[in-house]
Amino acid sequence: MPSNAPDDSDDVADTECVKAALRRLVRTDSQAVIARAEASVKDLEAAREFVETVGLDELEAAVETTDDPARRERGRRALAAFQRFRRAAAGELDAGDHFHRDRGTDLRHHTQPSHQ
Repeated sequence: MPSNAPDDSDDVADTECVKAALRRLVRTDSQAVIARAEASVKDLEAAREFVETVGLDELEAAVETTDDPARRERGRRALAAFQRFRRAAAGELDAGDHFHRDRGTDLRHHTQPSHQ
């Protein structure tokens, strides 16, 4: 006589499939988050938009969950850049964090006289 008891092996297989799908989703999301963060640090408006729409917590999570060491390092660099942006905006830059003007590059408008 056939048993009407539920088969636990189906539940285990389903659980493993769901876990595998979630791992793939996290890897894909972390890849996209890190790539967007990396691109955003090159433009102030893009950086602002990234922080408002994605957020630094999400970037930190992406850095922690990625399996790719090179991607993790790029994510850490982007996160460090965003943290420097925040310190700069708050006026809290350390001596090693300040921005330097390029020597010999005249950044004034072309109509201003040069005093070199």
